Amino acid sequence: MDSEMALSHVKVLGSIQFLPASMTPDVTSAELVIADVADDDDDLHVAFDPSVSKADRTDYILAACSGTLTGVLNIFWQKEFDIEKAHEWGSEKVDSFVIEVAKGLGLKKQDPSLGDAIRFLEERFPIAADKLTAPFGGGLQHHLRDFSHHPSPVGLVCSILTQFTSRGYGTDTDGVFRSYPLSSNIVDLDPPLIGRTFSEKIVLGTVFWALHLVSDMAGSSANPGKGTGIPGPLLSILKELSSLPLFHNMARSGGDHELSLSQWIAKLFNGTAIITEDGRKVRFDLRTEIGLLDQALSQVKAVVANECIVRSLYFLSRLKDELVRCEVSSLSDLNKMNPSAFLPYKSRALTRMLTVSTGTFVLTNVSSAFIRAAIDAKVFDKNFARGVFLRLNYAGMVRFAFAISSDAQYIAEDVVTAWKEREEKEREIFDSFKFFRLENGESRLAYSLRLGSVLDDIRNTSDERKAAVKRQWMHEWMDVVAADLNVEPGQYFLLEHHSFEALEQMASNDKGYLKALLIVQEVLDFVPYGPLNSVHDEQFKKVSYDHDWMRDAFCDKQDAIDKETIKLLRRRKVSYARELSGTIPKLVTGGVLALAVTVGTAGAASVFAPQIAVALAGSSFVGLHGAALASASLAALGGGALAAGGLGMAGGTAIITGGGAILGLIGSGGIMLASSLGKDYAKIVLAECSKMLAYIECAGIERPRAVNELILNAEEAIQSSVEENQRAIEEAKQRDDAEKAAIKQLKAGVRYLQKTAECLEKMTMQNVEHC
Repeated sequence: MDSEMALSHVKVLGSIQFLPASMTPDVTSAELVIADVADDDDDLHVAFDPSVSKADRTDYILAACSGTLTGVLNIFWQKEFDIEKAHEWGSEKVDSFVIEVAKGLGLKKQDPSLGDAIRFLEERFPIAADKLTAPFGGGLQHHLRDFSHHPSPVGLVCSILTQFTSRGYGTDTDGVFRSYPLSSNIVDLDPPLIGRTFSEKIVLGTVFWALHLVSDMAGSSANPGKGTGIPGPLLSILKELSSLPLFHNMARSGGDHELSLSQWIAKLFNGTAIITEDGRKVRFDLRTEIGLLDQALSQVKAVVANECIVRSLYFLSRLKDELVRCEVSSLSDLNKMNPSAFLPYKSRALTRMLTVSTGTFVLTNVSSAFIRAAIDAKVFDKNFARGVFLRLNYAGMVRFAFAISSDAQYIAEDVVTAWKEREEKEREIFDSFKFFRLENGESRLAYSLRLGSVLDDIRNTSDERKAAVKRQWMHEWMDVVAADLNVEPGQYFLLEHHSFEALEQMASNDKGYLKALLIVQEVLDFVPYGPLNSVHDEQFKKVSYDHDWMRDAFCDKQDAIDKETIKLLRRRKVSYARELSGTIPKLVTGGVLALAVTVGTAGAASVFAPQIAVALAGSSFVGLHGAALASASLAALGGGALAAGGLGMAGGTAIITGGGAILGLIGSGGIMLASSLGKDYAKIVLAECSKMLAYIECAGIERPRAVNELILNAEEAIQSSVEENQRAIEEAKQRDDAEKAAIKQLKAGVRYLQKTAECLEKMTMQNVEHC
């Protein structure tokens, strides 16, 4: 990905340095810089290799069908893991193998039995390690303890070492590594057990060793098919590792006492560790491991079939496209074709198809495993869980993991592309509502004034118990805001008189006045003591905002916004809500609108800011949930984390609640946002439309010339929101799973937006006359 970004130019309009004061709890010094930011950032350009084709809708459907089909076939092809059946199946295969090997090496008897084959191989291919049967635990244990009887690399090495050192290697009863010397008289035996020359030693240590293991794998000649046998490669390696100091002291629970790793392995080999429900003992030897390998390989059939089907579908579809592209009408035209365009190898589209197909296969397999286990177990107990795990296709899961790994790069590119498209769309929305959003310093001033309203309410609360609860809420609220911004609460919030000075300085010019008025409107809508996801939320419900700070104190302490303008903001918001909805909204204490104009305790947009942000940006944050997802989404809408130069979560919330900015976001959210907010969607549109109209009217009275551009941008953005919502309604109607409730809310929102557009048109005419 290539990117070019120009530097932003910041024009500093004013700076105020504040000194510490002790009158306000937890609030110390702070500095506020009010800046006019001209963002000239160039777009980020994401370039992909044009030769890498992307999978289309048909590819996804075909891949999903293949995964579903092979997932169903897997039910019939896959063998369930069953150690008893594995031992029986492995015994049959081993018995047949031993007889065939004996016949191939010279056994002349007609229709020889398994005992005949074992006896023939034992006499023909003896090994020196059998002379150490007693030191290695006798007939029951020496095949496990003597490493020369292990079909593993260590077993081969120990067999060769025995030829050159005349010693046997293995473990004693306690699992400690030991070596025992061989008797000197075994050299003269016929056939010899220890080679006299180098070549004889190698042959006896390799070829004779391997063929002797064949004679032992099916039991002994005295007990063919049911004897001790030899450990399989897996158990052999475990036994060899258990003799190392690192693993020797490892233990596991074994009933009433703990078993060492070596003891547990011995019980597996003897058949005392695995006992079936009817009391039969099952040896975990080579025969069992062969049977388990067959059961494991049965999982591969469906996985391979799925792979072949998907690659074949890709090959045929791309071959057809290439034949059409090259206009092949004769054999000579085949030279025009590009094999890389249709061969099922190293393709972005093929990689995505394999991800879809293997994912569908795993989903089908897991679903069938749960259903079949539930049918067999009838109750959700340990047998149900066992039935599920024994039916899972682990080969398919591994293949899906590899598919995800291969597709990770393409998925990352798709996320970047989707994020870029959303970012561009949001930039257009915010540019349209640029007068309605609060930047970093303005957001800070708004939060500081909100804190001032809380402090004033606490000072005017006579009940000390309630005042204590309110202080608790204030401190927790400050911590939440500061944590989201990664700042110290005492360094972020401004002292009350410093906030008033900053507000007055901001309002000293026309554009600054518009922002100051917007901040005041945000403070008007703020009602504290709402839930903070705190253990004290139940206590916060018992207190309310009792003192109208904006009416009784705010106007007397600053000259930026006068009392009449504040009254008009409140009154006109109610009037516009009545005009847009055709109803008279209910009023609550302090003049804060409820139901139709505000939802919850802090204004519709403030309450639903996390839901709105998640609906608009949440899909970009894979792996995040709940509060973490809401915070990340709000931070993204605020331009990124504060440390990265953005506004952070609080900035995102300020943008969303910044008057008409919410309308642009609502217009871009479509059916997804309407579904997320449910029945509150239309109420939020009504509240924000009323709020924006009241703001524009008041701004027009005080600054008629400065408000022209504001009205124009609002009209364009409202029209864009209407078009987006109407498009979302039409698209939703065409889907089979259309959400009727969401569509109804969208339609109601469109009606409010259209009436808002009519009001804006009237304002335009009035403002022209006034100017």
